[in-house]
Amino acid sequence: MRIKIIISILMLTSISLLHAQNLEVSGTVRDAESHLPVAGATLTDLNRPGTKAVTDIEGQFRIKIKRGDSIRVMHPDYTAKTVRITSAHPVVELQHKAVMLHQVIVTADPLRDAVHSVSINDRAKQISQPRNVADLFADVPGFSIQKRSNTSMEPSLYAFKYEEMNVRYDGSSKMVNACPNRMDPATAHIIPEDVTKIEVIKGPFSVRFGQSFGATVNMVTRKPHDYGPGFHGAVEGGYETNGQNRVVRSELVNVGKKWAYGIEGEYRKFGDYIDGSGVLTPAGFTTASYSFKAGYKPRKSRHFYAHWHQKFGRNIDHAGLPMDSPIDDSYLISLGYDAKAIAPNTDLSVKTYASYVNHLMTNGYKLREPRPNYPGIDARTPVYSRTFGGKVELTRKPAKNILWYFGTDVDIIQRDGSKTVVVNVNPNTGQAMNPPVVKHFSVWQGAQINDFGLYAERHQQLRKGLYLSAGLRADAVYSFARHPDPGLKQIYGDIKPVTHFAVSGNIALKYRKAGWQWEAALGRGTRTPSMLERYIYRFTIGEDARQYIGNPYLKPETNNQLQLGVRKHWNNLQAGLDIFGSYFQNYITAVINSSLGSGGGGCMAGPPMAPRQFQNVDAYQYGFTGLFAAYITPELRLHADFSLTKAYNLTLDEPLAQVAPGSGHIGLKYQRAKYWFDLRSELVAAQNDFSPSFGETATPGHVTYDFRAGWQPGKHLSVGAAVLNLTNAAYYNHLNFAFRNSGPLTGRRIYEPGRNFSFYLKFRF
Repeated sequence: MRIKIIISILMLTSISLLHAQNLEVSGTVRDAESHLPVAGATLTDLNRPGTKAVTDIEGQFRIKIKRGDSIRVMHPDYTAKTVRITSAHPVVELQHKAVMLHQVIVTADPLRDAVHSVSINDRAKQISQPRNVADLFADVPGFSIQKRSNTSMEPSLYAFKYEEMNVRYDGSSKMVNACPNRMDPATAHIIPEDVTKIEVIKGPFSVRFGQSFGATVNMVTRKPHDYGPGFHGAVEGGYETNGQNRVVRSELVNVGKKWAYGIEGEYRKFGDYIDGSGVLTPAGFTTASYSFKAGYKPRKSRHFYAHWHQKFGRNIDHAGLPMDSPIDDSYLISLGYDAKAIAPNTDLSVKTYASYVNHLMTNGYKLREPRPNYPGIDARTPVYSRTFGGKVELTRKPAKNILWYFGTDVDIIQRDGSKTVVVNVNPNTGQAMNPPVVKHFSVWQGAQINDFGLYAERHQQLRKGLYLSAGLRADAVYSFARHPDPGLKQIYGDIKPVTHFAVSGNIALKYRKAGWQWEAALGRGTRTPSMLERYIYRFTIGEDARQYIGNPYLKPETNNQLQLGVRKHWNNLQAGLDIFGSYFQNYITAVINSSLGSGGGGCMAGPPMAPRQFQNVDAYQYGFTGLFAAYITPELRLHADFSLTKAYNLTLDEPLAQVAPGSGHIGLKYQRAKYWFDLRSELVAAQNDFSPSFGETATPGHVTYDFRAGWQPGKHLSVGAAVLNLTNAAYYNHLNFAFRNSGPLTGRRIYEPGRNFSFYLKFRF
């Protein structure tokens, strides 16, 4: 009898110890109806509120808790759920809310929505060191990267690029380039590691974020309150062998009951890299950034927050452009206030921001290796841009299944600068100029654009599984140049201010049932001409040496886009197909105009060439994106995607310029609680559809392979390594520019880095 009692006591003790022991949980959060993964869900251990995790793009999470603990799973689009953990690989299913709410935009992942998508920026799994935020788009289906240099990189989706992409930070803030050559795009000014996710609307299907001709891209950065209560910190760094690239970053965050604040800083130093054919590519740059964030919650329904960010760029080489950047500095300040229930079923959000970019480009800043045409022609161009704006939005929910957004926003863009060219040697005869000829040119003509917008957007659940959304937006855009160039006035006469009224709208239906999802969206997006398209005068801003001339009286361009999508989920399989088509009215492009003459003002010697003048044309695009994923085992996932865009200029009877060829990815990923492996390939087809009038040529296809691996030996430490371009392929992308004013390399496309070994280490507490 005593033996039985002792055995019973031992069994009970063992069970208690089993429940008390730590458990490495590696699970999945998915949609209860479609079984599709839910990205961006937050999991909190209710027994230890400081222990949190966030699901990645595949809905997967890792968290270290005690067996039997309960976790709270929350996502803005779903009803919160509490789950008691009893196994190491739980599957949590969430129910959709009647109406999807989000402070920024409705989000999803590529295998859920045709129109909206989200990409989670998980640094521990990326391993490689991003040059700027544009690098984060490399694996997002449908996106391509245009490269002028290692920092002048910008994402494009379908045929959308530049100002056709509405790029925002945290739903409102905006930065615009000061350099007409786009050495300093919006993606170059924010710390990549600070971006937690990238939200994308793949066409003019929302009216809440400013003018939207093409895609809207929102970079969501982390707020201090997102970390949870207590003191948090992290130190991380990475190194790449090809270029001896180094990245160091640290952050400290403290979250109390009402106050939360954090500071972070980063340092990047990249060198010249060797491409797959053994050519050394000028790619060096140094940047240092810091940011300070603060939040205050006087009560649960009120939230004030502020964000200050400053970046310093030095000694930036631009292989695809005629000059380099010794200085590229910027700052961004944003303030916000969120208030829930200011009236019955009504919330208020107020945001304001200001940004500044100070940029210098020159052909002679490097003492040992200036550009080949220096000092025969010494060119210096200091420029700046200022952007101010804000947004006030009311969220109204008059019924359980209806949600309204009402808002107004404003963006004010100011730019100015000058170019000074000192001609020491006659470029045509080679004789010294005595005295040198000095020329001054205004870059932006002291231009300003004011955009005031009003909008309303409605989301409604018509019945179970059927959702409707619709929006309408009106913009009044006032643009002017304070001191237009005399040459521009000679072409157009007196340059008067211009006011445009632009109207945009959209409607979409989504239906979910039995693992199927069908979606149809129709949008009409209007974009008024940018400052460069209106006022630039005789600057070489393209791939060739032709100068560009603005047109102050361009018409706004309109995108009439239809997007259809279907998704299907089986037990361990997911597949999706998106089809899109657009008809562009008054599309803005640059057309060669021989009647304007070759002019002057360039800093490169060469034969006279007729300039390009911005004009309105008609055009269209169409294409598709296919997606597939299969869970071979709970830990092993196969995924693939492929995208293709065709775009045509009806007026010039040729393909549109700068459209990437068909491309796709195939990957195999194995993930356990403490380690993971990821083998992925990128497949890019040849581009035989190109614009002869833009000097484009065919681009060969290529295939590359990357291998990444990570290990988390403990709660606080993450280690990673990668081999990028495993086969040392020699390749370039169709959107890459060619070397400019670079001696023997002039005219050669920028090839991507050859084989590259990357290492990553992060310690967090």
